[in-house]
Amino acid sequence: MSTFLALAFGISWTSAAVLYLAAVDLGTLGGIALVTLTFMWAPAIAAIVVQWRSGESIRTGCGLRLGRLRWVGVAWVTPIALIAGMVGIGVLLPDVSFTTDYGAYLLDLGLTQQQADAAVAQLTATPLPPVLLLVLQGLIAGLTINALAALGEELGWRGLLLDELSPLGFWKVSGITGVIWGVWHAPIILQGHNFPDAPVAGVFIMTGAMVAMTPVYTYLTVRAESVLAATFFHGAFNGLGALSLVYLTGAGNLLIGPVGVVGIAAAFLLTLVCVVHDRFVAANEITTGEPLSPWG
Repeated sequence: MSTFLALAFGISWTSAAVLYLAAVDLGTLGGIALVTLTFMWAPAIAAIVVQWRSGESIRTGCGLRLGRLRWVGVAWVTPIALIAGMVGIGVLLPDVSFTTDYGAYLLDLGLTQQQADAAVAQLTATPLPPVLLLVLQGLIAGLTINALAALGEELGWRGLLLDELSPLGFWKVSGITGVIWGVWHAPIILQGHNFPDAPVAGVFIMTGAMVAMTPVYTYLTVRAESVLAATFFHGAFNGLGALSLVYLTGAGNLLIGPVGVVGIAAAFLLTLVCVVHDRFVAANEITTGEPLSPWG
C-alpha cells in the first residue's frame, strides 16, 4: 500500500506543482483537461504499476469487472438523491434560498449577458422541464466522459486501496480512505479548484466532504462487487454536482457547493440510508466492522 500511495501522491502533487509554475488556469476547459490527465489519473496509474510489478491481475486486485449490474445501476443514479438532499438542506441555512434563475448562475460562471440569455432560451425551449434536462445530461456524462475521468481516481481509491484495506472492515476502510482522498486534493484546492474564494479553508472542507462521502462509495462498491459502481457514481456526481449552485443562492461554495457544508450533511444522511438498508433489508451485513470481501 505504501508504494501505491507514494506513486499516487507523487505523480499528482508533482503535476499540480507543474501546473502552478506554468500558471495554468484550472477554471478553463484546458486547465480542467490537464488536471484530469495529469492529476486525477495518478491513482489509477499507481494502481496499475503496483499490480504490474507484483505480477497480479489489475482486474482481480482493483475490481475492474462487471460485478452485480443492478448495484452498478443504483450507484449511477444515487447522486440524484445526494443532490436533492443538498438542495433540501441548503434552503434551511440562514440567508440561503431556492432559485431557478439560471441566468444568474451562468453569469457567475463568467458568461456575458448575451451568452447567458441565449443559453437560458435554449434550455427553456426544450419540451422537458429544465431540471429534468439537466439531470439527464449529468447522468449521461456520468456514464461517458465523466466516467473516464472518474476511473482515474476510482481504480486507485475504490479499487486497489479498498482491496488492500478490506481486512480492517467497512468503517475503518472508509475513514482512512476518506482522509487520504481528501488530503490528496490539497494542491489543486489551494490553486482555486472547487473553492476559488477560500482555498485554504477549502482544503479542510474538501477533506471533510471526502470523509463524509466515502462510506457511500464503499457501500455501493462492495454491494456491486465492482469498481465500476464507484466510477459511475463519481462521474454522475461530477455531472450533477453543480445543480446545488444552480438551485441555491445566498452563499458561496464553502456552504452550498457540492463538496461544501450541504454536501457533507447530505452525505451523512445518505450514509444513514446505506446503514438502514444494510441492517434491515440486505441479506448480508457489511457495515458491522468485520473484514470486507469487496469483489465477492
